[in-house]
Amino acid sequence: METIQLIKNHPTYKEILKDSFGGVMYNVANQGKYDEVGTLEIKALWQSLDEGQKDMAGGIMEGAMGFLNENN
Repeated sequence: METIQLIKNHPTYKEILKDSFGGVMYNVANQGKYDEVGTLEIKALWQSLDEGQKDMAGGIMEGAMGFLNENN
């Protein structure tokens, strides 16, 4: 679960979570708020996980990663 910890500790992921709990994630993502390099890094980490690991990451992370894959 080292990869999941890397995602959880990534500054871009933390910013996405902060925005999602504030209800503004969908508004700011389309404005290019999230660091492009950071977004690519956490997307690559996420893609390196198998389906079981993704399931174990939990719904919050799955939702955030699904959002990134749809909108960036």
